[in-house]
Amino acid sequence: MAPNIILGLSNIGTALLIIAFSIPLILRKVKMNRLYGVRIRKSFESEENWFALNVYGGKQMVLWSVPILLAGVLCFFIPFTEESADVMSLLLVVAPISVSLAVAVTKIMIYAKRL
Repeated sequence: MAPNIILGLSNIGTALLIIAFSIPLILRKVKMNRLYGVRIRKSFESEENWFALNVYGGKQMVLWSVPILLAGVLCFFIPFTEESADVMSLLLVVAPISVSLAVAVTKIMIYAKRL
């Protein structure tokens, strides 16, 4: 399979997985636990904080999955060779995922401080 297809599918799969895990948080389906959800000290202070942070966190994760999804689609239209695959994977897979998740987590932490 062509490297751009593999990289594109990797991004799209990652974005869809993040979205799938975020939907139950947004819908308030995840009760307070130590395995799944926005698990920071502030979220364990009360059930109200838990749901507020998880709804907000889920929305941020969905929102910031869009750039990852778009980078995946972009991969299908950028031809590159096996030799350029390392650089392209860094630019089109690692960077969008890392940056998007860092922004989402930062926004969640800022929101938590305001609670």
